Amino acid sequence: MNYNYVAFNRTIMKQTFTTTTILILLTTLSSGCLENSIFGSEKDKLALYSPIWAKGDFWEYSITIDDKQFSTTMVVSIDNDYSDYYIGAGNLDDAKRHAVLNYNPALGRVQMSDFSIYENNIPQQIVNFPLEQDKSWEFGLYDENFKTSVIDITETSAEINANSDSGAFIKYTYNTNARWIDSLEYTNSNGELVLIMNLANYGSGYSGNSYFCRGGDLFDEEFIGPDFGVYDTQFANGGHERYGPWNYIVYYLEADIGSSGSGELILRDHEGTEVLVETFSPGTNQHIMGTVAGSSGNWTMEISLSGNADVRARIAGAIQYTYPV
Repeated sequence: MNYNYVAFNRTIMKQTFTTTTILILLTTLSSGCLENSIFGSEKDKLALYSPIWAKGDFWEYSITIDDKQFSTTMVVSIDNDYSDYYIGAGNLDDAKRHAVLNYNPALGRVQMSDFSIYENNIPQQIVNFPLEQDKSWEFGLYDENFKTSVIDITETSAEINANSDSGAFIKYTYNTNARWIDSLEYTNSNGELVLIMNLANYGSGYSGNSYFCRGGDLFDEEFIGPDFGVYDTQFANGGHERYGPWNYIVYYLEADIGSSGSGELILRDHEGTEVLVETFSPGTNQHIMGTVAGSSGNWTMEISLSGNADVRARIAGAIQYTYPV
């Protein structure tokens, strides 16, 4: 037997086994099977940074609130002091609807420095850049304080969950291609899905007017028949505490009237002028939005319902701003 030949073969086999072992280990590492090892996961290395907006950038959302779908266009214009982006709706009715429903958290102003939105004139960071896996922070919205974290991240998007102690929560996604939020769902503390926003279109180069209606002093009550009441509203007598008198009053009525129900709602200013009379007929389901103006600045609402009738009335003062883009 040639012992030199056998020893040579054993050496080759050992080198081959060692090489194969190294290749298997490297393949395992690169496939992510050991992503919790000292090398870390790919998601731990990802970070999404703040975008840059320009005048005329826009985002169009489909919005569902109270099981009724709307669409709105947000348009960006930049304030002269270069501290805030001013965000308006491309449609005046959408701006009025926001004043009374407050459904789009980004309408109004967004800080250029950190993309905080304004809630009751206080900046709130709903997106805290750079976005990274498991990053956590807090913000206030919808009269709740939310503890927030990035629960999943890719090279182009970050999924964010926000939870409050009351049980309310918001889940939303930031998208780098859109350079803003592409979906948002808000569920209140009663477990009711209040708001759904989904990005339908986005782009740049919008031209025309954009609108923002600053709302305040909301009256929000639900009435179930048979019922009768007279309410001296407190929402419009002094205007906005910082920005002056309201331009008009915006109302949004939801009426679910059974076959045996009926009703009437009257809104008048304190000088006695009936500025709104709404009659609810049997067997109707309505969502009604409109505006009224009165001379006194103080308002009384009267509602009477009979039979199977359910009416929710939301009324707010509004100051209208128009921005040419």
